[in-house]
Amino acid sequence: MTNPSSSIRKEIQDNFAVHHENQSYTSLDSESHLNDPDALQGNSHPNYNNEVPLELTGISELATTRQLSKIQSRRSSLGAKITGLGVQHEDSHTEGEDLEKSLSKTESISKDDKFNRFSDKTKLICVVIASLSGFLSPLSSLSFLPAVPEIADRFNTTGEIINVSSAVYCIFMSISPTIFSPCSDIYGRRNTFLVCTFMFVICTALVAVSQNLAMFFIFRSLTALFGTSFFSIGAHIIGDLYVPVERATYMAWIISGGQIGTSLGSVGGGIIVNFTSWRIIFWVLCGIGGAMFFLALFYLPETCYETKHSVILKEIQKDDPNKKFVFVPFNLLKIIAALKYPNLSLDGFITIALVFNMYNLLTPIRYVVDPRFNLTQPIFSGLFYLAPGLGYLIGSFFGGRWADHVVKQYIKRRGKRVPEDRLRQTLIPLGLIYPASILIYGWTIEKEKGGMAVPIIFMFFSGIAQTCVFPASNTYCVDSMPELGGDAIGSSYFTRYIAAAVSSASCLRSIQSIGVGWTCTIGAFVLWLGFGCALVLIYFGEKMRVNALIKYGKREA
Repeated sequence: MTNPSSSIRKEIQDNFAVHHENQSYTSLDSESHLNDPDALQGNSHPNYNNEVPLELTGISELATTRQLSKIQSRRSSLGAKITGLGVQHEDSHTEGEDLEKSLSKTESISKDDKFNRFSDKTKLICVVIASLSGFLSPLSSLSFLPAVPEIADRFNTTGEIINVSSAVYCIFMSISPTIFSPCSDIYGRRNTFLVCTFMFVICTALVAVSQNLAMFFIFRSLTALFGTSFFSIGAHIIGDLYVPVERATYMAWIISGGQIGTSLGSVGGGIIVNFTSWRIIFWVLCGIGGAMFFLALFYLPETCYETKHSVILKEIQKDDPNKKFVFVPFNLLKIIAALKYPNLSLDGFITIALVFNMYNLLTPIRYVVDPRFNLTQPIFSGLFYLAPGLGYLIGSFFGGRWADHVVKQYIKRRGKRVPEDRLRQTLIPLGLIYPASILIYGWTIEKEKGGMAVPIIFMFFSGIAQTCVFPASNTYCVDSMPELGGDAIGSSYFTRYIAAAVSSASCLRSIQSIGVGWTCTIGAFVLWLGFGCALVLIYFGEKMRVNALIKYGKREA
């Protein structure tokens, strides 16, 4: 005779695998309808102003109701009772009605439970740890740039080939959120964070002892895979702790970690390679990663309200109390598939434009400024990274507060929160300040005008403009489509690092072929295309978003 508990476990796990294409709310995004009612009044989603039960990413709502109803019926015959996740659906109302009524009382997540579980001090500690972790990937990505000629000499290759390793690194950065964003939903933010930090340390140590180019490429790529996870995990943590009208301010902390790490890492790399071996760069990164691991181990709590793994495990433990772990499958391509929604594709192109120009600017600095200003020491060209780094620091915090302010102002005008209003803040930096700064930087270098002061000043302004846009763009992904869960923000990181890969691999060849002036002109046109995408989202995005969600069955007409 078949063991009933084994059958139940199998049905739950099979249901995950078969129906993963239909995603419901995740703990990251359910906060969009569990916060300040004034901020959400009038939103088109039917559940925005109501408490809703926690649902499982990757399970079809209809299939879940039917499956758990069957399990309930079977278990009741054994004298047990199951609590499941009921979602009222047009053709499953009868069998799921009792489940839904029960769950609306016992499983609903109130605003207080969701956002006030931790003290302000604990929240701040979580944000600081998430922000500091954002240093790791860009430090690893760009801190070695001042040492590219020395690394090329060590492996008997060219600087262009070493920069290709940056392109490979960026490809693995784009893959990272497709793995670790859903993992943090399933197994928790803390567990995923600790695993990724530990593996980052191991892989960075292996980069430091690389004996050939292949070993250098492989383990640098793996540091990208694990190190980039902290951006998507950090975005989840912010979503767990703060309501949408506060979120961009704290999202800016996560972004600031990455942006400041990009520049300060390059400065530090220049100092290190000037006085010692390039390998020390990676040993320093290894030490920073180890410090982050222990910080998270002792001070980072689990911020996810209830993980998908814990929900499934509770059900299974009713029949098998000794069960400690259950594998929850997920689809790695779901984050990429989220780009079928036009809003996410347009927002993704905005971040593509930003990151393309960022790597176009930072990657070739030593090859551009050394001959222009007759610099002979890596430390001098490394100091050029301070200008955009200071801009990143100022822009990230200013941009986040500015984005939240714009949202609050338009809530007062409309009487409701429209996610696209947040993007109004991006128009000036994206359409004017950033492209103008890139053009002036490129052509003053090309024509050898203005001395050091002009390119340094406009590198600074480009940094401010870039990180004024990122908080609004990132938060828009989190707020606009809660039905997609972490796939929305994951798709943004996927697209931006593909752009980083293209820029890293092509910028030196472009500068050698057409010059830094025309290379920056191309970058400016890419930014203006991103500006056009922002305009489309601001004026047509709400209608496009709702229609797309209805089309793909995520909302009712």
